[in-house]
Amino acid sequence: MVLCEVAKIVPETVSFLTGLIYTIHQLVYLAIVKMTVSKKNYSNKELARIFNQMADCYRYLGPAERFRSNAYAGAAQTLRNMSEPVETLADDIEQLEDLKSIGKSIAEKIIEFLATGQIQTFEELKKKVPFPLLELMDIEGFGPATLRLLHDELGITTKAELITAIEKGKLEKIKGFASRKIEKLKQALKLDSAKKRLPLKEAQRIADNLLKAIKNIDGVKRATIAGSIRRKKETIGDIDIVITADERKWKKIITTITQLPQAETVIAAGKTRASLVLKTKQVQADIRIVHEDEYGAALFYFTGSKEHNIQLRSLAKQRGWKVNEYGVFENKTGKKLAGKTEEEINELFGISFIPPEKRIGGNEINRAMIN
Repeated sequence: MVLCEVAKIVPETVSFLTGLIYTIHQLVYLAIVKMTVSKKNYSNKELARIFNQMADCYRYLGPAERFRSNAYAGAAQTLRNMSEPVETLADDIEQLEDLKSIGKSIAEKIIEFLATGQIQTFEELKKKVPFPLLELMDIEGFGPATLRLLHDELGITTKAELITAIEKGKLEKIKGFASRKIEKLKQALKLDSAKKRLPLKEAQRIADNLLKAIKNIDGVKRATIAGSIRRKKETIGDIDIVITADERKWKKIITTITQLPQAETVIAAGKTRASLVLKTKQVQADIRIVHEDEYGAALFYFTGSKEHNIQLRSLAKQRGWKVNEYGVFENKTGKKLAGKTEEEINELFGISFIPPEKRIGGNEINRAMIN
């Protein structure tokens, strides 16, 4: 009889202990997350950007992944609309799940990112898709199916491979690639900009006119001409403009830009950019919209030159950092180190300000080293 009672108690005890161990494990894990988060100070918009990119990956993968694409896009929107930092909810997964468009799976990924600086599912997704090409889905008449066709037929995964395929005339052999579509693709990749160059003075006048119109759009905080005009090149292939605004107004701003009287043709319009062919001289204009704390990094990146940017990326790599249009980040942790202004980036690297016209990819960075 005693043995029978013991037999009843043991399973209950084991179950209780198992639950207790699991609870302790969760508490310890969340405590570590909270400490890690306080040090890293990640913001909602960084997670929102990743979720938008995940949504694009699933969108590329086709109709079967439409639910996941919509789910991550919805989660990104929720994070953008939150007034409080998402890390304040990191110690309670149920609070995260209570947020609109955020279920258990996405809540777990938020906690994973806050603890480690990355999301493993996202890293795996990037290997399944031609990630560098996904922004081409924003080109008018060039959606996921077209991009999949390029990948499946020609094995194209990078912009360099795509440019080579265009130059060799391989796209004309693919069914569904009419000359108009190829021309739009060339414009988006700026392949014709070298052939249609304007004198600096003329390009500056056209750019200033467009800049004035953009600055008058409701919600635009800052707008600056970048690219070869800012570098004062003798001839200009296209116009680059960087703007900042509250992210909740981005979509409306992009739409308004595509409807400006200066625009003749819309090449592409996405979440963060618009590419247009202007009525004046048929010059191409590319407008990028970023957050206020990314302005310096975006201005630096889109000013160029390409060779200058490569040199800075090489210097960043030596220090365990990475540089892109969003800022300077630690490779190991993903922590953002600079990006709000060009001065902030220069200070981080220990270099004095280099005038845009001198950013040619020569020895200017070494000469500008403060120490």
